[in-house]
Amino acid sequence: MSKKRADGLFQRQITINGKRKIFYGHSERELNRKIADYKEEKRIGRKFSVIADDWEYEHFPKLAPKSIVSYKPALKRAVAEFGDMHCSQITAKQISVFLQKFAAQGYAQKTVATQSLVIHLIMNYAVLQGDIEYDPTTAVKLPAGLPKERRALPTATEIEIVNNSVDATFGLFAYLILYTGCRRGEALALTYGDVDREQGVIHVTKSVYHESNTPRLKKPKTAAGCRDVILLDVLAEKIPNGKKNELLFPNNEGGWLHNSNARRLWDKYCEETGLKITPHQLRHAYATILYEAGIGDKDAQELLGHANISTTRDIYTHISSKRLNETAAKLNAATKR
Repeated sequence: MSKKRADGLFQRQITINGKRKIFYGHSERELNRKIADYKEEKRIGRKFSVIADDWEYEHFPKLAPKSIVSYKPALKRAVAEFGDMHCSQITAKQISVFLQKFAAQGYAQKTVATQSLVIHLIMNYAVLQGDIEYDPTTAVKLPAGLPKERRALPTATEIEIVNNSVDATFGLFAYLILYTGCRRGEALALTYGDVDREQGVIHVTKSVYHESNTPRLKKPKTAAGCRDVILLDVLAEKIPNGKKNELLFPNNEGGWLHNSNARRLWDKYCEETGLKITPHQLRHAYATILYEAGIGDKDAQELLGHANISTTRDIYTHISSKRLNETAAKLNAATKR
């Protein structure tokens, strides 16, 4: 039974699944509609877009900035596809078809996997919130035969340019990554105190990341990321001496480089040298040095800071395939008549 309040609103209290809820409306008709909508929502659960918003609000603050960058477009695509559907109505088949169509646009395996992961995280959140009893993504598999996105390994000519350009703008930065395999953020965080000439190693214990343009310091996500990298002689002779707490690659005030500054310095380096490569490609070039020196994949895993040996083996396989193709080209050229 509804009652009319002094302010003119109609009010009614009902109990659903043992929980009491009060509804308000400007008329009995509006009140009945709100109650009917609420009962229907309780029956079939909330819409995907509503749950996705709640999930984003709760979980994005806990994620690393890099993860947020990759999750945001996947979240937007998922809401565009399933937003108006109630989570209880979304089936494994529908998710699978969506991923198949998405993959058919030429996206790499990693991008499709991220898309699948975001849908799974939202659906799992819906389970925990009581909107659905079963996460349909558990029955969904990634489309087969997805291409793996690979950056080309630097050529011998490009490596030679890096070797001869230490004095260029940001040249030492490129040279250090080539001969340590450090990630960009790890190199930006290095201090002279991390360069242990006595022990012949560089202590990699932290990394710089950026929130928008602002630099922040973080510890490695896994224990494998915290490691000692061999200080090769060719690198040791290029690194100048400095005070223990001073950064190897500081800004003008001696602090960590902002993202825009780091990018500008790298662009300047590429402009001066004529190179068109990324720091990550030089990290893979370091993996090539390890491979060609006969360093086993387990030791390479430790030096590269990979959490999983499969990542190292995948890179080694890529290097091996490239070398085989180069050898085949040389043999075909040598045997032509």
